[in-house]
Amino acid sequence: MTGRRAFLQWLGAAPVATLAPRVALAASAGAAASARAADPGRGHVRLQDERLSLHFDDRMRSRLVRLGGPRPLALTGFDASESVVIVDGQGVAGDPAAAGGPAPPGGAGGTVKTRTLDRFALASAVPSSGATPFGAGQRLVLTGRAEGASVEKTVTVTLLDEHPGVALMAVAFVNRSDRPLTVQGWTVAAHRLLAAPRHAGGWWTYSGATHTDRRDWMQPVKRGFQQRNFLGMDSSDYGGGTPLVDVWRRDLGVALGHLDKLPQLVSLPVKAVGEQVDVAMRGDEPRTLAPGETLALPLAFIAVHEGDCFVPLDRYRRLMNAQGLAAPEPPRSAHEAVWCAWGYERDFSLDRVRATLPKAQELGLKWAVLDDGWQRHTGDWFDIDLKKFPRGEEDMKALVADIHARGMKARLWIAPLAVAPGSDELHEHADLLLLDQNGAPQMITWWNCLYLCPGARETRERTAAMFRKIIQDWGFDGVKVDGQHLNGVAPCFNPKHRHAKPEDAVEQMADFYRAMFEAAHAVNPEAVVEVCPCGTSYAFHNMPWIDQAPASDPLSSWQVRHKGKALKAQMGRWSAYAGDHVELSTGGMDFASSVGVGAVVSTKFTWPEDPKPKDSFLLTPEREPHWRKWIAAHNAKGLSDGVYRGELYDIAFDKPETHVVEKNGVMHYAFYAPSFDGTVTLRGLGPGLWRVRDYVNGVDLGRVDAAKPTLKLAFREHLLIEAVLETAVERPLARAARLPSRLIGRDGFALASAWEDAPAMFFAHDWRGRPLAGTQSTRVQLLHADGALHLRFSSRYNALTTFEREASATEIWPLWERDVVEVFLQAPQDAGSDRYREVEVSPNGLVMDLEVRGAGRRRFVGESRARTSVDTVHRLWTAELVVPMPRGVQPLDGWRINLFRIEGNKETRQFSAWSPTGSDKPNFHVPAAFGQLRLEA
Repeated sequence: MTGRRAFLQWLGAAPVATLAPRVALAASAGAAASARAADPGRGHVRLQDERLSLHFDDRMRSRLVRLGGPRPLALTGFDASESVVIVDGQGVAGDPAAAGGPAPPGGAGGTVKTRTLDRFALASAVPSSGATPFGAGQRLVLTGRAEGASVEKTVTVTLLDEHPGVALMAVAFVNRSDRPLTVQGWTVAAHRLLAAPRHAGGWWTYSGATHTDRRDWMQPVKRGFQQRNFLGMDSSDYGGGTPLVDVWRRDLGVALGHLDKLPQLVSLPVKAVGEQVDVAMRGDEPRTLAPGETLALPLAFIAVHEGDCFVPLDRYRRLMNAQGLAAPEPPRSAHEAVWCAWGYERDFSLDRVRATLPKAQELGLKWAVLDDGWQRHTGDWFDIDLKKFPRGEEDMKALVADIHARGMKARLWIAPLAVAPGSDELHEHADLLLLDQNGAPQMITWWNCLYLCPGARETRERTAAMFRKIIQDWGFDGVKVDGQHLNGVAPCFNPKHRHAKPEDAVEQMADFYRAMFEAAHAVNPEAVVEVCPCGTSYAFHNMPWIDQAPASDPLSSWQVRHKGKALKAQMGRWSAYAGDHVELSTGGMDFASSVGVGAVVSTKFTWPEDPKPKDSFLLTPEREPHWRKWIAAHNAKGLSDGVYRGELYDIAFDKPETHVVEKNGVMHYAFYAPSFDGTVTLRGLGPGLWRVRDYVNGVDLGRVDAAKPTLKLAFREHLLIEAVLETAVERPLARAARLPSRLIGRDGFALASAWEDAPAMFFAHDWRGRPLAGTQSTRVQLLHADGALHLRFSSRYNALTTFEREASATEIWPLWERDVVEVFLQAPQDAGSDRYREVEVSPNGLVMDLEVRGAGRRRFVGESRARTSVDTVHRLWTAELVVPMPRGVQPLDGWRINLFRIEGNKETRQFSAWSPTGSDKPNFHVPAAFGQLRLEA
């Protein structure tokens, strides 16, 4: 049992300071019952791993204890963490309801008295271990009966081997009476966090819920702070969100939420109580339980962590990914800079849009977006406004052709689910409206429109047809889906939709997103589906069907940055996050807040004139050099597809505010403060000397030794720098992080969670270093363990060409005549020679493992192993390789590596290389071009 990461133990009333973690077998339930009889305050039971200990007392109250520090630290007292609210007088022996009498008065015009059941006599606690959808874990099932009521509670707590500090909470209440029981609400994981010590700096909070006032997603928890954080509708057309709330301080944080695969109408309230903070997950939808019926609540989780909210948000994403909910690897073009015609607003003219395109092209912008105002009415997406497009579709196609002629891509704005009064769509399809329980249509107040129901099949079909028309018929390369009303919807009571329950509309919003996404990508696999929910906190359940997520109408530069941190955690560290129009940043020209956090830059400038004298976005000669400099910096560095290292700095407590993006071994730091003059620490640097440079202004800032990575800086507003390892100036660097043995599966491959923190390289250029045409891009992650190098290739493709099967190694020779990814690996003792290892893998899992010793001299090795998968929806194939390396003592430095990819038939063949070989013809066998491989300790 010593190999387990979690364990169960019955306790006496020992003080927290003595609860040193150790492996112990559970005592019998009988022994625990005896202890409880002797002293009601004793007999606690706990389940813990190396970071978190959960203690339960004899009334099934619980407390949280943080482990891993110099001593265990109690974060809460014993709280009634799981409770249920019932109608008063029900479920109690001897009351009128239990004896068959009338139910208490209630409903319209009546007053319902309720009672909270929060004390449950612990009857049993049964430990076990085994597999879960999230990996192996240790489980504890606690059962008890409510005091004075016939309600049974079961709490199943699971600690996951791969996710220390995270506890899953499956809670159920059973009606054990012989009469129906009306449940008015429930609470899970309700805790009061104890006051933070002075050195901890007070509390901050992140909320994934939507708020109509578009407040900051991250805020300090000051006295009097209170947020309900409801995941349903905050108002008529604002709702939905990510079901996670986090409260953190300088030294630790506590996050909670749910892991259900569908959106749930729950709240995650945060409330300041003096210096303490209350958190919980609550539901208040009434429900009647028949005798013996069970109310199973959404699977909740509690996570204790270090760092800011990026850490639990990133962990939440991983747990949801394990259930199949993952944002796609975006098309390469989703990372390219954007110009949007919204600067002209709804009254744009085609002449003005066309007049601005040359300037957008000159500045290096790659996208042109036609925004709101092209349609005749909101909802009439098949009807182009003939006042602006006299020839209708022909004019629309001509505009797209003009954009393409400039080497740019075209995107079109649309606000689906919204239908305006007077529109043909409303007149002809009123049966698709989302209706409330009174039969009234749901309003989208911002647009002065009505909602269509996303749960109605015809709504999805008509929207998909519109997306196909935009991409296929009109020729656009992407769609901008806009509107806060698209984040979530209210329950639908329209009888024509035949919902199994009104909440189907809420739960099927992701199906609506999927219909849009798949329609666009079926026509053009590289189409970009951008979703802008206008100031709201994104709904995670929609993210598998989003290519690009902007800052969604930020109110400040601070929102650009902290939204970027949150979305890079939710969608993935190299997701295509856009800073939205720079004109929305503080001061209207803060490109640095986008570039520094790895966001796509975007602007809505007008040129050469602006017809709006009051709200003008004219790109003046004075402003143009600023635009030119920052767009050039974005294009040169391409940090949007780099790895956002959000775990390195705390956005609330580290001063100056710091963000880091790592790309191909180079560390990019961005600092923000009104003014700063002092010393910063460059976290995340590997061993060695690093050259530091202000890459925006081209200023050399000297060298930093990773043994003492401090740097004296002075700046106002912002400073963006890069740190390059001195030895990587001429030879690129690839890092391979150490792979713990506990994250290696029985099959010898790394577990899925191991790849989340693995270093990554990205390339989308050919063997000469020139950008690839078309869809192809490759991301490679590296890990190493004793005796093996682990690689994971994630390859976006247009079409796959493979051998049918493998009969023998010689029959698939040469494998590289079809699609493959390749790694060339050279040991330190072979540096400077023509001896190295070559391993190739095809999309259908065929492997060729060779030892190369000069031109034409190869022999089969056959020791490497691989497994592959193909995601046809997102056109991404993945290969995981395990390449043997010498065991035991070996040098960590001196290894050389190169990474390659081949795709296409003879007509479309493309050869790409991480470190370009520079040969006239495609040739990967150039050891002089190999990069450095650093095996980190």
